[in-house]
Amino acid sequence: MKIHKLIEPGHIFLGLEATDASSALAAVAELWAPEIGLEPRRVVAGLLEREVLGSTSVGNGFAIPHCKLQGQRGIAVAVARFERGVPFGGDGHPPVQLLFTVLSAPDQPAAHLQVLSQIARLLKRPELRAELLAAADPQSLAEAIRRTAAAEGL
Repeated sequence: MKIHKLIEPGHIFLGLEATDASSALAAVAELWAPEIGLEPRRVVAGLLEREVLGSTSVGNGFAIPHCKLQGQRGIAVAVARFERGVPFGGDGHPPVQLLFTVLSAPDQPAAHLQVLSQIARLLKRPELRAELLAAADPQSLAEAIRRTAAAEGL
């Protein structure tokens, strides 16, 4: 599965507010879960359960919360940008401004890991990180990801 095929402007949410990881994940789930046919509470519970195992913060103001959920078909990705950095992962982790949230079916572990790996690879590019934080609208943000993914063969 290629990340550029999973990024949809309708699943990109800008200008969100949250005070901690839990409220950030809830904000994303409230907007996104109904669009992909899932109950927001289930999505938040799955993401928080995974977060307990270890923070999904990857540094530089970014995190990749993810989980596998029964009832999810395939893989879905949402991107959410928060106006102010959100404490995510406790001490030693800088506040997070942008989340790439990944949900997948439990029977697709290889595809799940592939998508996480592709996102992490993209986020190693400082120019893309800056572009994602500055994008004026969901379409611009999606285009930045697609363009960079294409350049990386993702």
